[in-house]
Amino acid sequence: MRVTNSMISNSSRSHIENAKYEMMLRENQYTTQKKILRPSDDPTIAVRSLQLRTTYAQIDQYVEKNVQDGMKWMNATETAIKNINDILVHMKERLNQGANDYLGIDERHSVLSVLKEYAAAVFEDEANTDYAGRYVFTGYRTDTSLIFPEEVKNLEYEITQNFASTDIDTIKYVYGGANYAAGSTAADYAQQVPKQDTTYHLKLAYDKCSDTAITGSTNPAISITLNGTAYAGTPKQLNIKTMSSADVDNYKTDLGTADAIYLYDTGEIIFSDAIFSEIQQNAADMQITYSKKGFDKSDIRPEMYFACTSYNTDSMKTTSYRDPSGQAIEYEINFSQTSKVNTQAKDAIDTDIYRAIDYLEQTILALDEVEKKISDVDTMIANTTNEADIATYKKLKEVLEQEQKLQVGCMTEAFGKGLTMVDKTQAQLNVALAELGSRYDRFELTYDKLSDQRINTEQKLSDNEDVDLADAFINLTQADNLYQAALTATSKILGNSLLNYI
Repeated sequence: MRVTNSMISNSSRSHIENAKYEMMLRENQYTTQKKILRPSDDPTIAVRSLQLRTTYAQIDQYVEKNVQDGMKWMNATETAIKNINDILVHMKERLNQGANDYLGIDERHSVLSVLKEYAAAVFEDEANTDYAGRYVFTGYRTDTSLIFPEEVKNLEYEITQNFASTDIDTIKYVYGGANYAAGSTAADYAQQVPKQDTTYHLKLAYDKCSDTAITGSTNPAISITLNGTAYAGTPKQLNIKTMSSADVDNYKTDLGTADAIYLYDTGEIIFSDAIFSEIQQNAADMQITYSKKGFDKSDIRPEMYFACTSYNTDSMKTTSYRDPSGQAIEYEINFSQTSKVNTQAKDAIDTDIYRAIDYLEQTILALDEVEKKISDVDTMIANTTNEADIATYKKLKEVLEQEQKLQVGCMTEAFGKGLTMVDKTQAQLNVALAELGSRYDRFELTYDKLSDQRINTEQKLSDNEDVDLADAFINLTQADNLYQAALTATSKILGNSLLNYI
């Protein structure tokens, strides 16, 4: 084979170009510390990098955002629940004070005032907690506060509330009693002896309810349906008498033939003895639908606890709300894994906090009224010298003091029921806190696991893409040597004269 000078020249140029390309490649690797600059340099490395970077981005989303955001949400919830529990401990101290000692008028009103402030703190400060602009106890409605921030008069609600037979309470009440009347004698007052009896009592979630249906509804102001196996699939509808608490004297007498009395202004239901026995014997569940028009500041929004229908008297718009149970907000915290982050108010905070204090206030005001009557009688005794009048007034005072004693017993019982409410609410809070803690633990374990996975993925990504700096320097040096050798060899070959070919 004949080798020409042109062939040698072309081959030398090719060797120089290859050496230059190799040196450029090694220089790029040494400068960028990356194995490739474009997918075409090594498709296998490129494909593996895309896969690893996608995995790393997903893990980073879980670790830095989803898991941490969920943990912060639950931290806010836990803080609120613990604060509520602390408030309940303080409430218990005040309630114990009233349950174990007789409180004078100033003392009991002081205790009542403090208890109201505690209740306000529970719902206004803690249950209305938000995290990053989202309310933590309101289920899916994270943009809506748990309570009404201002007085609302243009909303009417039809509320459906479910009760168990065990929710009915037995309470003492006082009826009869004496009132001063001009011309009455001691004998008249002697016939007006107050009496005490017990009745079966259920508190709705709201007071100041309505004795009529909401606008546009043909339903009655209240309906009570009994459900249970004893009714063989046919619920029993109760016959209810609707009254104001101011019109009640003796519950049992006022009941007449009705199954229950609905005191719409105080939001209470008084059951007859017969219906109470039937409910207890059959362990019947009760579904009660009632109406409420207008809400005070800090009242709880009904849709946060109950299935209900609202009507806006301004816009004439009707809105139906389903039972809010089970409104779980779930975060994706790992590949194909989700976990709940929220706790609903209805599952953690009992509205009986408000209602127990309302009932306590009723008993305190009833006692205040009797003691004012006694004070007025003392004034009348001090302002007369007529022996007959004094005897009459003393008899009236004696009867009133009997009523005072009975009302003190009712008030003490109300304090005791407040203590029961606190125990029940604390138990519910503890269950919610325990459930929250178990979810938080899962988030922590997931966070630790994902952090390890992120480190491993970073290492794999580095192994796939990055060059070892020492190796890169050696490769660059070798490439440079190769290039210099190619140049030297070419200079020797192309430096020969024409005489070398003769």
